Amino acid sequence: MSTTWILVANARHARLFAHHGPNQGLELVTETVAEKSADAMMTPNGGRTPRRGDPPKHQAQGFAHRLARELYQGRSRGRYAHAILVAPPAFMGMLNSELDKPTASLVSKRVDKDYTKTGKGALSSHLEHCLCV
Repeated sequence: MSTTWILVANARHARLFAHHGPNQGLELVTETVAEKSADAMMTPNGGRTPRRGDPPKHQAQGFAHRLARELYQGRSRGRYAHAILVAPPAFMGMLNSELDKPTASLVSKRVDKDYTKTGKGALSSHLEHCLCV
């Protein structure tokens, strides 16, 4: 049975799971958090405050690059045969732009949702249309 990697990510957090076949569930391979940016916004009074909300676009793009590199390395080492990407639409676009062609060709499904805070059981349920769970 071939292994499928499932990358569940947003611009700040990612979990990579392996699915080894029917009734095998999901195995957490790795969990990654985007590096915190040293960028700060200027307040009206000239003080500095940490950014809130979405990370700056360049930080999110760097995180997408880091995740694409992990997928590339897994593919080149033969650790999976298929991949599923699960990410909000904007971050999905960043991930897609960072994937090399051989890695992108292994992506069998893309799900435009943010499931980064979803547990393994619920995630399996959400993705059962993509997997033979």
